[in-house]
Amino acid sequence: MIKTEIISANALRITVPDKLKADDFRHIAPQIDSLISQYGKIRLLIDASGFNGWESIGAFENHAGFVKNHQQKVERIAVIAAHDWQHWLIGAVRIFVHPEARAYDKNHESEALQWIVG
Repeated sequence: MIKTEIISANALRITVPDKLKADDFRHIAPQIDSLISQYGKIRLLIDASGFNGWESIGAFENHAGFVKNHQQKVERIAVIAAHDWQHWLIGAVRIFVHPEARAYDKNHESEALQWIVG
């Protein structure tokens, strides 16, 4: 299950599990939607250092749909990535999504946090 933690008024830390499940985004949507309704735009620090993929194609589709439906309300995304493919994916995603997105290695997590809340 995805874990969330508020790190500043309009910023949320999301810790992604090893495998995303199809219903994971249904569980975090109310918290994210609440922050969006309060602040208009939010910032996300996503710790994907333990992430190894999606449990099923349905999980991937739900993830893509969630991103599509929320991207206009996210100002910045910092992703803590542990794998080369994650850095590549963030680079590719930057072309298609609205928020500014950056990938950081685990040992640069403090820089990612500073960029999100700063």
